[in-house]
Parts: sequence; structure tokens; C-alpha cells
Amino acid sequence: MQQTCAQCGSSFEITDDDLKFYEHVSPVFGGKRYSIPSPTRCPDCRQQRRLAICNEFNLYPGKCDLCGKETIVQFEPSDTRTIYCRDCWHSDKWNACDFGRDIDFTRPFFEQFKELRDSLPAQGLDMQGNVVNCDYIHYAGSSKNCYLIMHADFCEDCYYGYGFKKNTSCVDGFYNLHCELSYDCVDCHKCYHLVGSQECLNCNTGAFLRDCIGCNNCFLCVGLREKEFCFENEQLTKDEYKKRIAEIDLRSYAQYQVCKKKRRELELTHTFKEFQGHNLENCLGNHLYNCKNLRESFDCEDVEDGKCCYQVVLAAKDVHDIYQYGSNLQASYECAISGEDSFHLRFSFGCHMGCSELMYCFYMEASRDCFGCAYMQKNHHCVFNKQYTKEEYDALVLRLIEHMKQTGEWGEFFPMSLSQFGYNKTSAQMYYPLEKDGAMKISAAWSDYEPPPPQVAKVIPADKLPDNSKDIPDDVLHWAIQCEVTGKPFKITPQELRFYRQMALPLPRRSWYQRHLDRFHQRNPRTLWDRKCAKCSASIQTTYAPDRPEIVYCEDCYQKEVY
Repeated sequence: MQQTCAQCGSSFEITDDDLKFYEHVSPVFGGKRYSIPSPTRCPDCRQQRRLAICNEFNLYPGKCDLCGKETIVQFEPSDTRTIYCRDCWHSDKWNACDFGRDIDFTRPFFEQFKELRDSLPAQGLDMQGNVVNCDYIHYAGSSKNCYLIMHADFCEDCYYGYGFKKNTSCVDGFYNLHCELSYDCVDCHKCYHLVGSQECLNCNTGAFLRDCIGCNNCFLCVGLREKEFCFENEQLTKDEYKKRIAEIDLRSYAQYQVCKKKRRELELTHTFKEFQGHNLENCLGNHLYNCKNLRESFDCEDVEDGKCCYQVVLAAKDVHDIYQYGSNLQASYECAISGEDSFHLRFSFGCHMGCSELMYCFYMEASRDCFGCAYMQKNHHCVFNKQYTKEEYDALVLRLIEHMKQTGEWGEFFPMSLSQFGYNKTSAQMYYPLEKDGAMKISAAWSDYEPPPPQVAKVIPADKLPDNSKDIPDDVLHWAIQCEVTGKPFKITPQELRFYRQMALPLPRRSWYQRHLDRFHQRNPRTLWDRKCAKCSASIQTTYAPDRPEIVYCEDCYQKEVY
């Protein structure tokens, strides 16, 4: 069935399997199923809408409105909402049910929900699990001694990372899982001591590698399998390799940039597979690992039976239209940043820690059977944060569903107008960039706020730093470096300076967020194009656009080429 997107006007398909899924996750009351309708927006516009409520990177100094402690928050200084630190938010000093209210059936649901949510205390940062010395992590949890890692869990001594899972001593990375001592790496899994590498698996002690598997002691290599002591894809003896490596000093920023450029040149001679991933059955997308029956999805691991999923890792099943998280999320639809042993979540944000049977809920922990609730813990049978009996709850929810059908809200995720952040400060701006006028046209807010520069002894332009990190004094910790791209000043922390010196690496010349964007742009876009295999001419769907220069093979031809 073809459908026209209500936002962008493009045509998209709704399959019979899609319809079966919507029916499967539709709520049941009194033995009767209340069907979720087909989506009115295309997959990209649905994803954009979910991303537009996620501020993953912009953090500000703030203060807990309950205990008065200075803390870091995700809300701009001008935001007047009540904010609690993590300890106070989880304490018994307040009760989310005290903010409960009745439904006004003469008004739209989303309008009332926004009023309810914004009246409640918000948590300054989104953290889960046991965190130790991690005051500057967001959408992350169960970590120790980490700084500015986002969408990350089970990490230790990691800084400036996104999509980190079970990493130790990793800095400046994007989607690195089960890694240790890595720097400036993108999409590397189960690797140790890699530098400047991308899309590598089970590699050890190497630098500037791309699409390598099971390689040890290799430098500037692309597309190798189970190799050792290779330099620029040339096989060397152990002594020859050590001699070549000794001639390279990666503490030099100029030398580091030369190696990055050389790797890009090597990549153009390499054959790439139509997709990145392994151990897959009936899957379509990119960067999928250990997945089955997963379609049109990206950056997922251990997911079975899903579609239009993004950044769902550490196990999920029966899920459609999910942005981020997982960790045993099941039978859920149209959610963002939700998971952790949760199931039957629909049209919700930030629901985790054993949540179930939630609809249109916002940041819930260990709660079940709630509709239109926000910031609740261990609650059940609530509507708009007001407690009901099971019988009262069922009757009220059915009436509310009928009301939302009349207003056209039933089956739609939270609109962008409900976002707590300007569009340009959300993850939507990264994947679906807009100018201010464009954001206003889709009812999204915009932020013109810029944080003040850091208070430092002096600011030094990036190009005035000594080229070699061995020549940079400890005083750099009291300076700010002017980013060579944005011109904005940024600081070096003692932990990262120690890491650069121990790993014999140069100091960065770009701010941490600009480095994140640089790594983001190394990756292919989340778009599938029709293309022909460069060897057998078979039709493939790939994230390599037809006009790109890379040589792209279908999976069969690629396997024959590299093995």
C-alpha cells in the first residue's frame, strides 16, 4: 500500500507485514484490541520527529532546585522549568503523582500533555545504573571515570565518545563497542589499541586501518583479513615492520594528518561491501551485527524482527521505529531512547528500567500501565500522573483513545512543538539539517543561545600550538585552544592530556564537538540507494550513493575478493 507523507509529500510503502506489526503492538482492553493506525509520515520524517526531542550534546551549568547543589544540566540557562539533580530526582522527597491532573476532553491531548510535563521536575542529565565520577555524561549509564560520552553504557576511563558500549580507556570515538585503548576510531568492534581506524573487527595494535578483521600490528592498511606486520597493505617481516613504524612519530599533528590523508587515498583502491555488518539473516541496512529479520535499519546489534530501527543495541525483538537504546526492549513502536528490560512501549520517550504497557509517556522508570504520564518511577495505572484503579484506568484510556482519534493525534509520536529544545540543539540537526526558517515551517523551535567562553589565562589559536605534543607544556591545561574550524575556544582536561602523552598522540586542534561531527561525516548517510555490483552487475541496495567513487561489490563478490 502506497502512502503520501503528511510532512514532506514523498511516497512510501506500508507492507502487509507492517500492518500485522501495528496490530500486534496495539493495546488490548477487556479482550478487545484497539488498533494503532498506519503512520502518516514517511520513515525519515518519523525519525526526524523522534530526533527533534533529543538534546544529546549541549550541556550547561545549572543548580538543583531541591538541594541547591551545582550540577550540569541539558537545559539552557534561560529555561525556567524545575530541575533536580540525579540523586534528588530519584529520592522520596517528591512525588510525581502530586502533579496529577484531570483530562479536559475539550482540548487536544498533546497540548495538555506539554503543560503536565513542563510542570514536573526534570532530571538535569539522563543517566541510568551505577555511575562513578561521571558528572558530564548524558544518555549514558553504568560507567566509571568518564567524561562527555553520550549514548554510552558500561564504560570506564572514556572521554568524548558517542555510541560507546563496554569500552575501556577509549577517547574520541564513534560507535566503538567492546574496545580498549582506542583513539579517533569509528565503528570498531572488539579491538585493542587502535588509532585513526574505521570499520574494524578483532584487530590489535594498529593505526589508520579501514575494513580490517583479525589483524595485528598493521599500519595504513585497508581490507585485510587475519594479517600481521603489514604496512600500506604490503607484507613485511617483523623487523622490517618495526623499522618502518619507528620512522613515524604520531605525536606530530602534521604527521598524523598525513597518515589520515594517505588512508583516504588507499580506500579509493579498495573494494567495499554493499553494507557493513556480520552474522546477519534477512537484514537490510548498514552497520548491523548479529541481527535477524531487521529491515531498513542502521547501527543495531542483537536485534531480531524489526524495521526502521536506529542505534538499538544489546538485544531487542519485535520493534519498529525506535531511535536508540535497546538492552532487551521488546514489542515496542515509535519510541526514542528507551529500553532496559522493557516491553509494549508505544509513542514514548525515555522509558526504561523494566517499564511495560506504556503509551504516550515521557521519561519513566520501572512503571507499567500508564498513559500520558511524565517523570514517574514505580507507578502503575496512571493517566496524566493521576492514580486510578485498574477498572477506572481501562475505561479512561479507552475514552482518551477515542478523543485522540477525533483530534487526529492517536497513532502519532510527540510533535516537534513539544520538544524542550531548539531544533538546532537536537540530534535532528545532525541528520536532517535545517536553517531557522526551515525549522519554523515544521513547527520546531530554534535556539540562538551561545554559551560564554571558558575562563582561562589565555586563548591560543590552534595553528600556534607546537606541532609535536612532546613540546606542549603542562600550562596548556590553563589555556583555551581556538578551534581551527569554528573559532570557538575549548579546553584540554588533565585526563585527556595524560592519555595523549601515554599513547604518543598529538593534541587536537578542533573542539570536541567538531571532532564528533568530523567522525559523523566519515560515515555513510542512513540512506539506501539502488546500485549495481561493480563486478557482477547484480542489483544491490547500499549506503554508497551511485555517484560516489568507491568500488562497491555485492556481498558474494566481496567475500570472494577478500578471502
